[in-house]
Amino acid sequence: MSLDTDDAARDAQIAAIRRLGPAGRARLAAEMSEDARRISIEGERRRHPELSASEARTILLHRLWGPVLTARVLASRTRIR
Repeated sequence: MSLDTDDAARDAQIAAIRRLGPAGRARLAAEMSEDARRISIEGERRRHPELSASEARTILLHRLWGPVLTARVLASRTRIR
């Protein structure tokens, strides 16, 4: 049982998600992931207004992936361009 959602609301949410089908659930998950990424970058920029969007994204990647993987990913992106 969730602490902040009553049983009827939770059941309605689950039913709505099931009606989406696999493709709809995948689309919803992708949208939620994108929203979380955007909100996190905006949070960095609010805490540090001097950062560009690119710098805020790099800080977020560093926090999520660590310095080694972030450096590898960013280096590979510059080689691709």
